[in-house]
Amino acid sequence: MIAVIAARELRSALVTPLPWVLLGGGQVVLAWIFLQVVDDFAGTEERVASLTTELTLNLFSFAAVILMLAAPVLAMRMLSGEFRDGTFDLVATAPVRIGELVLGKFLALAFLLTPFCLLPGVAVSLLAGSAELDVGQLAAATLGLWLVGLMFCAVALYGASLSEQPGAAVLTAYAILLLLSIIGRADAMSGQALTLFGWLAWNEHLLWFLLGAVRLSDLAYLGSFMLFFLALTQRRLANRVWR
Repeated sequence: MIAVIAARELRSALVTPLPWVLLGGGQVVLAWIFLQVVDDFAGTEERVASLTTELTLNLFSFAAVILMLAAPVLAMRMLSGEFRDGTFDLVATAPVRIGELVLGKFLALAFLLTPFCLLPGVAVSLLAGSAELDVGQLAAATLGLWLVGLMFCAVALYGASLSEQPGAAVLTAYAILLLLSIIGRADAMSGQALTLFGWLAWNEHLLWFLLGAVRLSDLAYLGSFMLFFLALTQRRLANRVWR
């Protein structure tokens, strides 16, 4: 049933221009950043590690920003749009658990965002044969970007479950993601070492992936936050059905 729900959401999303416009716009922006980084290194004797790090820190970090902007926009029609149109009540009466419904929509949204996660790697692959790159670091950066994208999907679905107005749902998801983006600055402003606020910031964990380090603590953070927001979405939808 989860696969059926995911396939239904994918079919309805792919026939609209929104995901294609977002993908095309993201590709243009990342291509421009890629050319800027390569141009800065052209004609220099920089070390391989420096080029790889510059590519990951610029391309993959900006791709994360694109994901943060795209996820709520793609998620709004999956729940808040159904609330507004009244189609969610029909889906809720079907013989399907709320948890399966949430997972199906989450998988569909994750599938839509996966190409965004692969765009930086595709751009870097253009350097194959002309420059030696740290493949391990690039693989870690791609993994980190994808996991961050999954967390964004969970947050976006939760935001979409809070309102029947798609605009309000998008703004709610943006507010949550923005809070999780800047909360780590509280430590920087106070001059303290990494504490709870720094740990709560998703970008602090993504940074380690971009540097080529796959740490268990970062995997635990992204996985736990993803499950946390999926659980909140499930509870929100269950309360709506019971009313």
